[in-house]
Amino acid sequence: MGTLDLLLGLFFSSEDSIIYEKIKLSKKISQTNKQHIKQLPLRFLGPLFMTLAYDAEKKWNINFIESTLSSNQEYIVEETFMQSFICLNSSVDEGDNMTYLFAFIGSPYTEDPKMIYEKMSKYIHQSIIQGRFVAQKTYGVAFNYDKFVNGELKRGVKLINHSLGSPRKMHWEEKKKYYSVGLIERKKMGDYVESNLYTFDTDDPLRTRSLNAIPSYYLMAILPNYFETRIVETLKLFEKTEIYPNIRTIKLSNSNSEVLYIEEFLIENQIRKSYGLILISTNEEFSESYDISFFKKKLRLLLGKKKNFEETVIEINSRINPFYKWSTNSEETLRNIIELLDSKN
Repeated sequence: MGTLDLLLGLFFSSEDSIIYEKIKLSKKISQTNKQHIKQLPLRFLGPLFMTLAYDAEKKWNINFIESTLSSNQEYIVEETFMQSFICLNSSVDEGDNMTYLFAFIGSPYTEDPKMIYEKMSKYIHQSIIQGRFVAQKTYGVAFNYDKFVNGELKRGVKLINHSLGSPRKMHWEEKKKYYSVGLIERKKMGDYVESNLYTFDTDDPLRTRSLNAIPSYYLMAILPNYFETRIVETLKLFEKTEIYPNIRTIKLSNSNSEVLYIEEFLIENQIRKSYGLILISTNEEFSESYDISFFKKKLRLLLGKKKNFEETVIEINSRINPFYKWSTNSEETLRNIIELLDSKN
């Protein structure tokens, strides 16, 4: 894709689910692929709509997804190489409706996603909402909504593109304290993926308390594999088949809670192994709260086999049972998570 190898797409979905898109391309793609690209926001936002089916009172947003990108080849032929893939979603509640401004960025840089997200949520998204309101009040039926949104997306792409390559800063959020409510172990060998969840015993009161702070254990258990698959699909649409993703961070939030999923991985003998933690913002109910650097260090120790698995899990949270795993590899085992772990009884 030329000397600057990047992907950039910005999408807006109105309350009637019409998807408007603006994609910055440095090469031609087929019409078929263009139609598939238009469906990407709905696929990435799929789990968001699942949370509404779970509990319509809690509107969870999937704000941020980040993945590192690794080469399938021993040597990289291209002059430039994409290092990261990030997805950002800004959701605005308009009474009974929601609008979504969604961006995906595959980049050779490691830009600051917080800065891009703030531009999306505080400027681009708001300008669409406010601009539509003002224009409709002023021009009424003569207002060309489609033309207006496409123009705003074009301007938004330029703003985001201008931000790419900006170095990451240390933000105060990284020093916030979090509490781990679960660990996900994943192993990938070719197309085969084995995944297990470790969390509280079903009779532990912390299990039911934690359900108030996460969408569900079922949803959190399937998200890493789900989003990796979506990123693989996206890369294929842009004919980027020599690289594959490794989920690094997923951030979800609602009006009261924030959930962070972080993951570290290691590749040995063509087997990729990863450990991830489901973290919630700390409050007075939960002790054993730490900052992100503490949890990342523990995950790397697990991958490096420098510490015993059970011992390390207990150090992360002494209430998580490291001797019992919940498989997430089949519909049957996922139903067990829904019926037992996600039960508030």
